[in-house]
Amino acid sequence: MAARYFIDGGVNSNWSTSGNWSSTDGGAASGVKPSALDDVHFTINSPVCIIDTAGVALNIDFTGWGAKTLTMTAALVVSGNFTLVAAMTIAGTGALTINAAATLTSNGKTWPNALTFSVSSTKTLADSWTVTGTFTSINTTQT
Repeated sequence: MAARYFIDGGVNSNWSTSGNWSSTDGGAASGVKPSALDDVHFTINSPVCIIDTAGVALNIDFTGWGAKTLTMTAALVVSGNFTLVAAMTIAGTGALTINAAATLTSNGKTWPNALTFSVSSTKTLADSWTVTGTFTSINTTQT
C-alpha cells in the first residue's frame, strides 16, 4: 500500500495520466497511477480531476481539496473509505462502487451519480448521505 497524491502534471487533469500522480503532497510526478491497494489523496495542491478511464483505489480522501471539480466520465471502484468535501463539484455520470468494508463521509456533499455497495461487507455512513443517482446495495449491511 502506498500514498498517491493527484498533482498538476502539466499535460491534462486525467486520472489515467501517470504524470499526474506523486508519492508526496505537491511533489514531483512519480509516474505511478493508483492501484486498488493505494490510498489516494486530493489536497489544496491538487488540480481538478477527470476520471477519464476506470479508476481504482483503496481509500480516497478529498479533505482539503476545496472548491474544485471532479468530472466522472468513467467508473471509480474504491475498496475502502471514501471522503468527500462539501465545497467540491461532481460533474459527469460515472459510477462509484464501494466493494469492501468501508466508511463513507459526505461532509454534506450530495452524490449525483450511481452508487453501488457490492461485496458482502459492512458499509458505515459517517454522516448523512444524499444520493440523487441510482443506489444499489448487493449483499451488504449499512450502519
